[in-house]
Amino acid sequence: MEMVKLKNGTEEAKHLVTTVMMSINGLAKQGLPGMLAVYDLAEVCKGKGYRPFGDNMKKLQGLALLDQSGKPHDSIRNIVLSAVQGEGLDMTIGSPVAKDTERADGNDWKDSLGDRTGRTKG
Repeated sequence: MEMVKLKNGTEEAKHLVTTVMMSINGLAKQGLPGMLAVYDLAEVCKGKGYRPFGDNMKKLQGLALLDQSGKPHDSIRNIVLSAVQGEGLDMTIGSPVAKDTERADGNDWKDSLGDRTGRTKG
C-alpha cells in the first residue's frame, strides 16, 4: 500500500487521502451549504467538542467522514487538518500532502487532490 506524508507529519494511505479529498471537494462544489459542512468537519477534527450545524452531521456521516458518534477516524482527522488552512470565512482547502512528498508519476499532488479553493483540476 502506497503511503503519503501529510503536512501534519503523519503518513496515510494514498487511496484514503484521495478518497477523503474527493469527498471534501465534492462538498465544496455544492456552494455555501457544502462549505459549511466542510467548516463543521474541520471544527470537529480540531477536537474541541464542536457539534455540526443542522443536518451537516448526517451529510458527513453519509460520506463516512464522521462515524455514528460524530467523531472522525484518526486518519480522516489527519487528512482534514492537513488540508484545511485558515479560520472561519478565511478557511481554504488545499492539498494535505507535504511539499517534500513526490508523486511516482511526476505530477503535482494538487492535480488529483484539489487546489486551495477546493476545486479539482480538469
